[in-house]
Amino acid sequence: MKELKKIWRARKWMKSNEPFLYAWHAHVGYVHDLFDEFEEGTTVSDVANKRDMNELLLTRWADVGVAINHLKLDKDGKIHSKKHMVESISKNSDQSVGILLKEMMELHIPILLSYPDLLNSEDHASYQDEDYGGTVAATSSFIERFAFPKIHKCIKKTNAKSVIDFGAGYAGYLSRIGAKLEDMKLVGIEKNKSVCLEAEENIHFPLKSSISLYPDDMMTWQWDGDPFDVAMMNNLLYYFSPEDRFGLFEKAHEVTGEKGELIVISPIHESKHGIAFSAAFNSFMSAHDNLFPLPNRAEMVNLASETGFKLKEMKPVVKEGAWYFMRFQKA
Repeated sequence: MKELKKIWRARKWMKSNEPFLYAWHAHVGYVHDLFDEFEEGTTVSDVANKRDMNELLLTRWADVGVAINHLKLDKDGKIHSKKHMVESISKNSDQSVGILLKEMMELHIPILLSYPDLLNSEDHASYQDEDYGGTVAATSSFIERFAFPKIHKCIKKTNAKSVIDFGAGYAGYLSRIGAKLEDMKLVGIEKNKSVCLEAEENIHFPLKSSISLYPDDMMTWQWDGDPFDVAMMNNLLYYFSPEDRFGLFEKAHEVTGEKGELIVISPIHESKHGIAFSAAFNSFMSAHDNLFPLPNRAEMVNLASETGFKLKEMKPVVKEGAWYFMRFQKA
């Protein structure tokens, strides 16, 4: 009986790893544009020769793809990419989520797999913004699509005419605002200079309001113009220690007007939704010496009260990921 139980448990754990194959296969295909190569139907040998790849390993990748329905093997031996894989993974598709896989497979999972060593060490990993800043900024755009309607509603409801975005990334939120509303003063601060420059060159929306972007550190940046109606801090809090987050909120208080509002989009720990994700996200953050744990609701309320704000609204943006929209107003 014990032997049967052991075998059953082994099968259970083997089966639990099967979903990883889908992510692994899609990630390799995304990195090397393989779903594009096989889109019209071709052989592994042709692709290997064209791309100077290891034919045996490419064959194994293709075998897995056929087995998990990412690829289709024709009777003539040619392999076709499934339509849904080209649409969702190809870099050339406007529906692509491949960059999300890249962040997960190259940033998050390697850190989680290093936990056995980290548990017995005083050393921590170090997040390199120069290496992954662009990737993280790009993946943030997925949250942006869900969060923006709430931000837009807030701006219209308060009749705001000026917005500053701290940690603007590729200026996704600002460009969406600028495309929707006229006569807005829109300012973004982004510490990563290369991201800031790319943002200026790749705004995808026709703008009704122009955007000013500054490649600067938000904590030392100074503004001598009129106060803003709204400040935003999205996907930002985990780059700052719990103590330093007071400085963020104080900065927002400093640059906003008398009835100024602060909008924060962030995963929230110990929230009603996405408990497993926030726990895993915290595991990733805590393994670094320059990333920090997610805040919980009580911390956000305390941050607000200590810096002259009051939490007025808190709604889930992506429930599965524990991402929330929070609106604060000067008390």
